[in-house]
Amino acid sequence: MRVFFSFYLLSFFACLASCFSLSSYAQTRVENIPLNHYFAETWDTRDGLPHNSINALTQTEDGYIWVGTWEGVARFNGRAFTLFTRGTQTGLPDSGIRSLSVEPRSQAMYVAGSRGGVSVVQHGQWQSLSPARNMVNYAFRASDGVLWLALEDDGVIRRDAEQEQHLLSSLSTYHIIEQDARIWIATSHGLYAYEEGELISPDNLPNALTGMIYKLALDSNNNLLVGCEQGLWRLQNGRFELLDSALKNEPISALLLDYRGDIWFGTINNGVFRYSEFGIEKLDANVGLPSNRILSLLEDNEHSIWIGTNAGLFRLRQAPFTTLSQSRGLSGNYVRTLLSHTDGNLYIGTSNGLNLYQGNTAQPLGMSDGSTISVLSLTSSRRGGIYVGTYTNGLLYFEDGVITPLHNRSNGLPSNEVRAIYEQEDGSLWIGTAAGLVHQRADGQRTILTDKQGLPGNFIMAIAQDSVGRIWVGTGVGVAYIDSETDTIVDMALSDYFDAEYAFGFLVERESLWMATDRGLVHVDLKTLSMSKLSKEQGLPVDKIFAVVGDEFDHFWLTSNRGVIRVARDAVLASLSDTTQVIEFSMFDQGDGMLSSQANGGSQYPALRHHDNTIWVATARGAVMVDPKRLTRMADTPLPVSIESIQFDSQLQPYALDKAVSVPADVNRVSFAYAGLGFVMTERIEYQTRLQGYEKQWVDRGNLAITEYTNLSPGHYQFEVRARYPYGPWQQNGAQISFIVAPKVWQTIPFKVALFTVIGLLIVLIYRLRFYHLKRSEARLKQRVAEQTKVLAEQAEAFAHQATHDQLTGIANRRAFDAWLTEHFVAAKAKGQALSLLIIDIDHFKKINDQFSHLVGDKVIIEVVNVIAKNLPPEALFSRWGGEEFAILLPHVKETHAVHWAQGICTQVHHHDYTHIDERLSVSISIGVADINSATNYDRLLSNADTALYQAKNKGRNRIVGFSSDCS
Repeated sequence: MRVFFSFYLLSFFACLASCFSLSSYAQTRVENIPLNHYFAETWDTRDGLPHNSINALTQTEDGYIWVGTWEGVARFNGRAFTLFTRGTQTGLPDSGIRSLSVEPRSQAMYVAGSRGGVSVVQHGQWQSLSPARNMVNYAFRASDGVLWLALEDDGVIRRDAEQEQHLLSSLSTYHIIEQDARIWIATSHGLYAYEEGELISPDNLPNALTGMIYKLALDSNNNLLVGCEQGLWRLQNGRFELLDSALKNEPISALLLDYRGDIWFGTINNGVFRYSEFGIEKLDANVGLPSNRILSLLEDNEHSIWIGTNAGLFRLRQAPFTTLSQSRGLSGNYVRTLLSHTDGNLYIGTSNGLNLYQGNTAQPLGMSDGSTISVLSLTSSRRGGIYVGTYTNGLLYFEDGVITPLHNRSNGLPSNEVRAIYEQEDGSLWIGTAAGLVHQRADGQRTILTDKQGLPGNFIMAIAQDSVGRIWVGTGVGVAYIDSETDTIVDMALSDYFDAEYAFGFLVERESLWMATDRGLVHVDLKTLSMSKLSKEQGLPVDKIFAVVGDEFDHFWLTSNRGVIRVARDAVLASLSDTTQVIEFSMFDQGDGMLSSQANGGSQYPALRHHDNTIWVATARGAVMVDPKRLTRMADTPLPVSIESIQFDSQLQPYALDKAVSVPADVNRVSFAYAGLGFVMTERIEYQTRLQGYEKQWVDRGNLAITEYTNLSPGHYQFEVRARYPYGPWQQNGAQISFIVAPKVWQTIPFKVALFTVIGLLIVLIYRLRFYHLKRSEARLKQRVAEQTKVLAEQAEAFAHQATHDQLTGIANRRAFDAWLTEHFVAAKAKGQALSLLIIDIDHFKKINDQFSHLVGDKVIIEVVNVIAKNLPPEALFSRWGGEEFAILLPHVKETHAVHWAQGICTQVHHHDYTHIDERLSVSISIGVADINSATNYDRLLSNADTALYQAKNKGRNRIVGFSSDCS
């Protein structure tokens, strides 16, 4: 009678407590996501696990994940597994591990398994306990200090400070849990309880659970959960009830209650289930689990779910990015464009059609005739619908669930490939196609603009309107804007300033315009129209940027073919004002939840900020979403750090964190390896170190998890390390260890005193000898100084001459000529003066080398130079351009006069006598001429002269061609 009364009394108070806690639980419940939004990763023996059967999982207070297998227990720091097996270090009689559990008060970890082995791990130290007679399936330290051991085929052992009690010796026991003052025991013959020194059999419990009981847990209301052969049961209101009738035939092998109160349970052969606000969700081998046999479950400090199977370790984490792909309802994986529509919904354009994303579900929106469209661009209409730009169907219109044709090549578009669309407030529509820009005014009047009207190119990829009304147009060969008042097109000449051609997209702000280009991020000041660029030179990992989006935390998100880059606006502005300043950034790729790092560009819009402040990116394998708030929460996660090893001259050393390490005098290098114990973004963990006694400030180590110091002076030091996720706070309580460097013999005080005495005596002796020889050496020293000064001056003059002159001919080299050209071009442009350039090539010079030898070739070059030099005007600047090519710069000379000079030079060279070199030798030259009127910069002047030379060769050589007269 006492058993029943206590049981119902306990149930009554549990029910009462649950009633008071339900409302508060609902208020504090953290936002949840569907199971298919998690990012999955797998580890097995190829990654360092000792065995693929993951029998047990736990996380210790220091942050390590521990994995129990049949071949030992492995400690995981996010990058590598450290193995512990049977032996003197662990005190375990066998490597087979069945149980890992952490005692809440002391945070000691109990490791148990084969041959009855039980060890305790605390502060990195192992201590073995007396083994049991059989394999330990579970070890558990209760709140009263009693150690409970669940044994295979041998019941359960209860150990306290005074005695060991053996219970249920004929049964196998699998799991033990404490609920208030009661101990629950899962056995092969049902659920037992232990209370006030008495064992309560299943027959003495109401609607008792019999048969195989594998796992026990407590839900968020402290109700008992029981996993058995016949499903998952909950003790509520004094009775055991099935959690869900659909689970009646599921053998439950693992149980977990996560921080939200959701219930996770693993099965023997049917994978993992989650019971949450989304109902019952399932995860099995068909969607990525290594195996459907689940052996263990764990939720870590960052709320990732670890699943132990008999084929490896599996983890589900809320990665920074979530990918919406074809497997989740999209009409296709290749996403080109996204639209945050005015109705609050997100629309996604793929190569296989248009999609509506609403309520975590993607819904394809097909054509009425069932045909497939390849969507390139989207924009909202003032009428409430959506303009849809396609690859082959022109411009369509979507409204009220219907997609209808609007404009195509048959009714006025220059191309059916529509990559950009923009509608102005007055109803004017701008349509960017692969063959030009279409401007359709509100009254229906249509204008087609191409490169003939002033656009830099016809392949239109982006359109935007700035705060003063200018329409900006991004093309495949540059960017231009259309002045709203004059309708004139102004080419911004990207290639001249930044060597950029493709303008993939715009971000318009009140006073700024940001452009994503193939040479980085370009900033335009809308007041002055001045431009500046952020690219690889300032530290960006890529040059080709497809889109730029701003978030609520004042960061820019840049998309590329290698992933998505996040950078703070302040850092961007600082690098733009000081181009020597290297920018800090975070780059996210497939390790962060993206199925593909290829973020697509070339149409509008490849990335955007949605109404709910999430960032969406179009990729080659789905639409990727990141919530900056979630990323900020992840960055703010407390991140413990552990010092994992110390090395003296590459030799590992034993150490204890609470004791100073002694460094012998003969050690030259001390190295520390450490790990930030965060598992959400392990590869992005950043470190700072400081060596007290040597450094006053923290030193940034980036992602480097090792630091070393060489040739430290004798003394007492303390090495400190701390960690963080990118943009997160540095954890104040990092790891530290003290060490003492012993002095070498010559660093001791007696040695220094003796050394100083000897040195003092030597100084006195040397001083006297030096004074004696000083006078004799003074005159000789002055003479040597004078001689050396003369030699150095001669050498400097020779070096200066060699740097700017050709060694073979003695005339100026290309380096000198480049300086001449830059100087004279700028001056001539500024003053409006004439300037001509001649590029000369010796005809068939390779034949001369092949037929007569390279020695004869060198003589020919020298002879030609001499002939040209005799026929040049005084102001001409003559240089060897390279090989058999020469360049002549003629200041104040127009192209027509330059051609005249060139004809004289060409004639003199051709008729010159070369028989003293070889009687068979005949030499001629070809000359290309260009002047400053044909070029906007000196590179273009060079290119024009080179083009003219090429024409001279094509026309038979031994002739002169002027760029303006003969190449236009």
